[in-house]
Amino acid sequence: MQLLYPVVPFANGRSNDDEVTYTFRLAYNVNDAVKVYGGVSTGFKPTSWNLSRDSRPFPNAIGDRSPLGTRANPYYGRYGSRYAGPEDSRVVEFGLKAKWDRTSLNVALFDQEITGFQSNIFVGTGFVLGNAGKESTTGLEVESLFAVSSALTLELGVTLLHPLYDSFPGAQGVLANGQVGVVDLSGTKPSGVHETSVVAGLSYRYMAGSFASVFRADYRYDSNVQVVENVPSQYASRKVGMLNASVSFERNAWELQVWGRNLNDDRYLVSAFPSVAQTGSLSGYTNQPRQMGVTLRKSF
Repeated sequence: MQLLYPVVPFANGRSNDDEVTYTFRLAYNVNDAVKVYGGVSTGFKPTSWNLSRDSRPFPNAIGDRSPLGTRANPYYGRYGSRYAGPEDSRVVEFGLKAKWDRTSLNVALFDQEITGFQSNIFVGTGFVLGNAGKESTTGLEVESLFAVSSALTLELGVTLLHPLYDSFPGAQGVLANGQVGVVDLSGTKPSGVHETSVVAGLSYRYMAGSFASVFRADYRYDSNVQVVENVPSQYASRKVGMLNASVSFERNAWELQVWGRNLNDDRYLVSAFPSVAQTGSLSGYTNQPRQMGVTLRKSF
């Protein structure tokens, strides 16, 4: 069975993009330890083209006329998009940065709007590009560090996000019958964006005989989220709770580190997609399982 057409003609395929972006920021030193700031910035991402063998013409081959006729790929009946148009972004941010003798604190409150958000959905044999009318995210980020002593340091980072597709008609998603097709995602939450993320860690420095030693540990938590738009959340959702740790010994420019990643063997899906040539089936990629290892370094 021929899944991919052997030749993908791109007759007269072209795009021409340009934009002027800017950043404006003000900062004020409240005192020697505290600074507050605010600003607005814009960004631009030019047209993205799909040059893979699974590149699909627009419906009715709009903007993609070729010597083969009105359909650039007459033997491949599915449609998608040759490209995603330009993306414009605007971010307004207010924040605080503070550092005292044993403590530091960074706080940022921001609001981001992306017009023409470029969507890139994997459908099993390739990618379908598209543009959301508007995608917005309001968020709060807090980072803190506390030196309990000269040896022990604690760290905490929290991110709270409220993402939303303000407008996204013509998106790739799950139809009412469970199949993948064109849907309107306006008013829904974008997939893969965790609303709550927390990272907590500690570092402890000590002498182990004649070796300078450091013990580190960190825990990452991400709230539950649908992995991708075109696979139902009951089959492909992700919640992360991962523990990492390491201990190192250093002497005379040599360092030996014993480490462990995902020590609690937390399992979750990194990505998912409709299986190739198996209608109704789904496939996915999981994260790496528990790993332990030893690293030896020499500084010169």
